[in-house]
Amino acid sequence: MLKYFFSLCFCVLLSTAAAAQNAQKVLEATAQRLTGSGDVRAQFKVTQFSGTTPQGDAQGTILISGRKFQMVTDELTTWFDGQTQWTMLSNSNEVNVAMPNEEEQAAMNPAILVNIYKKGYRSSMTKSELRGKPTYVVHLTAKTKKASFSDIFVDVEQSTFNPLCIRAKKDGDWMRLAILTFQNGLKLPASTFTFPKSDFPSAEIIDLR
Repeated sequence: MLKYFFSLCFCVLLSTAAAAQNAQKVLEATAQRLTGSGDVRAQFKVTQFSGTTPQGDAQGTILISGRKFQMVTDELTTWFDGQTQWTMLSNSNEVNVAMPNEEEQAAMNPAILVNIYKKGYRSSMTKSELRGKPTYVVHLTAKTKKASFSDIFVDVEQSTFNPLCIRAKKDGDWMRLAILTFQNGLKLPASTFTFPKSDFPSAEIIDLR
């Protein structure tokens, strides 16, 4: 009986390790779609939650080139060149300049979120369906309380490895990033990701760095 128990435990451990390895392979394939196959254009909807209660949402378009991105919604436009971030509200002539940390970048750029498993997260995976498409659902759990997010779920389309949805939890609150359309293989100029000062000559620059 004891021998059977140890054999069963060993099989469970092997199964868990295989699931974690497969989860990482799925995330690696998804990261490749986001950062290794040209630049990306995606339409998205992001929703902020207090606990599990929606507090507000925004829709827009994001252009991604590795860590660089440009995000446009009805409320604001953000440019990030990999180091400096410019944010301009739609109803304002002010531009805030900042240098976001890793967590702040991850909150806006799915290319960073899907790579976060490399830094202190355990991974597991199940299968499901989202918007009529079969998906892999990768669950990342933080190993320490110092991690940027305690839990992250990434829904990945099985046939293409395109990301469909990312949910991240911090301090009991959730953020959901639904990716509605996805196109990669683009080649965007570097100027896409910097604030076009000549287009807004009267804008007031507020340096928060």
